[in-house]
Amino acid sequence: MERKFMGRIPLSDKSKGLNMPLAIVKRFIHCIARYLPLFPSQRVFLHRLRGVKIGREVFIGSEGFIADAEPDLVTIEDGVTIIARASILAHSYYPVHMNEYFGHKKEVKGVTIRKGAYIGFGAIILPGVTIGENAVIGAGTVITRDVPANTRVTGQPPKEAPVNHAAG
Repeated sequence: MERKFMGRIPLSDKSKGLNMPLAIVKRFIHCIARYLPLFPSQRVFLHRLRGVKIGREVFIGSEGFIADAEPDLVTIEDGVTIIARASILAHSYYPVHMNEYFGHKKEVKGVTIRKGAYIGFGAIILPGVTIGENAVIGAGTVITRDVPANTRVTGQPPKEAPVNHAAG
């Protein structure tokens, strides 16, 4: 019988069969990008190598987590800043024992971060979210829905406010 699950989580099609070695290499590159002391341009290069679509002049801090299993579902546009320990999740798989509740549901939605956005320390961006142009996501904020352009979202639960770019 062919194993279709990793533990109790179904495997992505990108991690099965002949795709498995490439998936392992991409996860190894992800570890290097997350934990080694690198220049920001080197970290961006490694994430691009994994398949993340990244624009120009992007800063990604250390220990950031960007879609481990399906990095190609993440788009980061020009001039984005992602501070250390931020997490971007582009998909979700449910454990086999949850099929009774969710069916064989696998959510593959992707994440888009528009030009000039700022993602604070330890923020978490969940699947299917678009962060608008010049939006600011505060440290530790969990984003579960789209954030409009020029909006600041902070706290738990998240609270939205317009960004005042003139304030220096």
